[in-house]
Amino acid sequence: MAELFSSDQPAAARLNQISSLLNPWAIRTAVTMRLPDLVANGADTTSELASQSGADLDALGRLMRHLTFLGLFRTTAAGCWEVAELGEILRDGHPMRIAMDQADDFVRKVDQSIYGLLDAVRTGGAVWERLHGRSFWKELAFDSEIGRSYNFHMAVHAAMFGPALAQSYDWSTVQHLVDVGGGTGHTLATIMSAHPHLRGTLIDLPDPVASATAILEAANVGSRCVVAAQSFFDTLPSGGDVYLLANIIHGWSDGESIKILQRCADAAGSGGRVLLVERVIAGDADETVQAAISHLDLCSLLLFGGRERSEEEFRQLCTTAGLRQKATHALTDCPWLSLMEFVVED
Repeated sequence: MAELFSSDQPAAARLNQISSLLNPWAIRTAVTMRLPDLVANGADTTSELASQSGADLDALGRLMRHLTFLGLFRTTAAGCWEVAELGEILRDGHPMRIAMDQADDFVRKVDQSIYGLLDAVRTGGAVWERLHGRSFWKELAFDSEIGRSYNFHMAVHAAMFGPALAQSYDWSTVQHLVDVGGGTGHTLATIMSAHPHLRGTLIDLPDPVASATAILEAANVGSRCVVAAQSFFDTLPSGGDVYLLANIIHGWSDGESIKILQRCADAAGSGGRVLLVERVIAGDADETVQAAISHLDLCSLLLFGGRERSEEEFRQLCTTAGLRQKATHALTDCPWLSLMEFVVED
């Protein structure tokens, strides 16, 4: 096998690098043991690092050696460890670290589901239920730890795009915003904090919205908000000027997506607006962004049978639901997301 990794076989070496299952798990091990933070905080020898992380000295040294090849750490002239640029991204507080920590129930279960991709591609459907006994969405309701972890991750994601959404749309034309599937309320709180004239309604299932009142109150927008604990597959409260679906439709099949969009259209009424915030597949867009979207597309397939879509595919879904596209808005500082504006046909 050694000849496959010799200097005259760069293609084989590259293939080994991108196909090895050890690399992502080595990184996840480093994250879960918080090795980048320990090194940055002074545990810069293998002995000290093993002592503080509770690891076997020899095994940890071998892991650290591999992590240097992956670019997370490097050694100093004195033979000590230091955190490289890639490793800095995996320190406490960064979203990349949060998304890999195997101490997190939701993250661990998602990562353990990836091996089901073969079946997902063969069948064209989600494998979560076959692997874990319940569908993805039922699992969130059944297992409180998984549900809390999922809500936390969605809140982290909302914190990344919420400010951009607040800046990238003309909210002066809106009086009442209905956030459909808005989880714990972080996105709605961010938008309403930036635009004090807005009234808001938050709609989601009982478990995520249980935390919403405190979050909305902490943002000083609670007096302008109503929280409705319900499914977005049921009839939605009417009277909103805009119905927002932020990071929602990719989680559902075409048929289910059309039902959600129809509920929004029915509630908005003639001339009402529906806003979609989603990642959009675009062949001519930034390759790094599109590669990330492709990654999430496969995750959507195998976890819950959803999909990432092109703008034309979103347009077709909305047309079927009685919506006409009005505009697409770029989100400030969020190149991986698009804001698509639709109006209810007369």
